[in-house]
Formats: sequence, structure tokens, C-alpha cells
Amino acid sequence: MVRELLSSRRMPFLLGTLLAFAVITSVDSGQAAAGTTQIALFLGLGATPNTNQGMDNLNSTLSVAGIPNYDGMVFAWNQKQAAFDWIQQASDRTTLIVIGHSFGGNSTLQLANNFLLPAGVDVDLTVQIDSVENFDGGWNNQLPANVDVGISYYQIAAGGDVQGEVNVQGATNINAEVVLNDTSITHFTIDDNTSLHDLIVQHVLDNLNQDTADFDGSGLVDGDDFLLWQRGGSPDPLSQSDLTLWESTYGMSAPLVATAIPEPHSLALLCLGGLLISSSRRRATLLTA
Repeated sequence: MVRELLSSRRMPFLLGTLLAFAVITSVDSGQAAAGTTQIALFLGLGATPNTNQGMDNLNSTLSVAGIPNYDGMVFAWNQKQAAFDWIQQASDRTTLIVIGHSFGGNSTLQLANNFLLPAGVDVDLTVQIDSVENFDGGWNNQLPANVDVGISYYQIAAGGDVQGEVNVQGATNINAEVVLNDTSITHFTIDDNTSLHDLIVQHVLDNLNQDTADFDGSGLVDGDDFLLWQRGGSPDPLSQSDLTLWESTYGMSAPLVATAIPEPHSLALLCLGGLLISSSRRRATLLTA
């Protein structure tokens, strides 16, 4: 029976079935998070968490934006210690982002420099929204060394409006009035601007740290990526970690949105598939000879 299967033209179908079954059973048997995307958001002076203000609304928008394993928390501008403690309790974090408006914009960099940097924690992205130096002082206009990417949005104050920081060294500084084509934006409305929220969502998606098994860059994790892994074309050539990543995300679009813990029987099926391929090649060689 095995000899008939090995010589059959149905071999590709058989191998595909085995691989697909291995993926399905491993995903169904035990999902594991790809890693939490942790985002701390700081309110401006006088704002209170959970009152449906700017950063609360942005947090709600981020939570439904398809961000992998999203975990967001809103803090008052002076709750930096609480934000640090919250960040430290995450054991499976993949991406860390800090966002803040006004006094909270300053808190964003203070948290990064004064709390996270001494603890050896890197920040993947900071977003300051019309950041104003708060009562604690310092680090309003200079990106700390442990921040990978910094973006600072500001508006041009008119009349008695508050002017946020326009030049954060090391960050990308963006005039929100220009990019959104809206000169009505003020310091007190910029944080609740839905168009700005959409831009911030995209910044977050652009700065996620998510591994992918889309080894050939096609946008889909498929059989071609498995063949590339077999040929040593994955990031860690012929490694079990790359194979596990491929198995657990087979059929998914890149970037990776979840990983799974492979079950022993799934790996056994993959090994069987490898043996069948090897046996088929040896048979073809013998027939040719």
C-alpha cells in the first residue's frame, strides 16, 4: 500500500493533506498569544481616566483596530509609577508603545527615560500629541535613548490657545493642521480628533514586533514557505523554531496575528511528510538510474 502511494501521482495531494491536518490540529489544540501589544496612554492636565475623553476614545479605537493581542491602559499624566508597574507585570509583551497628550505627552518621554530606561526596557514607539512640559519637568523635547521610534504631533496655537512642543529632538515632528488639512484644530481638541486617531492606529501597526513565517514575502503563509524552509531559506535556516512558526500560522496572512503551541502528533505528521518526500525522491532517483 505504501509503495503504491509513493509511486502514485497523488503524492502532492497526500502530502498537502498531511501538512494541512498537522496545522489544523495544532491550532485547535492549544492557542498561545504571539505576544501582547502593550500600549500606555497618558491624559492631559485635568483629565480623568474612563471619562470618554481623547485618550479613552483613542484606546477604544486601538482595541478594535486588529492589533495583535492588544492590551491598553489609560493613565492620568502624573501616574507614571502606576504605568511603569503595569508595564512590568506583562510577561509576554512583544511590542511596547506609549502615547500621551499635553502634560501626558511629556509623561510619555518621562516614563521612557526615568522609569523604563533604568529597568532596561525598550519602547518601540512613542506618540506625543501637542506635548506640553508638565510640573515634573524635563524630557519634553528629546527622545530618550531607549525609544526606537518617536512621533510628535502639534498644532499652531492662535489667540489664547496652548502651544505644544514643535520640535522633539530625535522624533518625527508633524503639524497636525497641515497633515489633516484642518486649521480648526486646537490644543484642547487635537487629542480627540478621529482623523488623527486613524493616523496613530497606522503608526502602531507599522511598528509592531511580530514574527512571520511568510519567508518568501508573498503576503501569505503557505506551502511555498515550507519548501523555502526545507531549502534553508528561512531567517534561521532549517531551525525547529522557524518550522514551528510556519506550522502554527499556516494559511494566515502576514504579518502574523497569532501563534500556536504545536502538538506532538502534529510534528509527527510533518516528519512523516518529510519522510514521504525523501522516499519519493529516492524512488525517482532509482527509476532514473
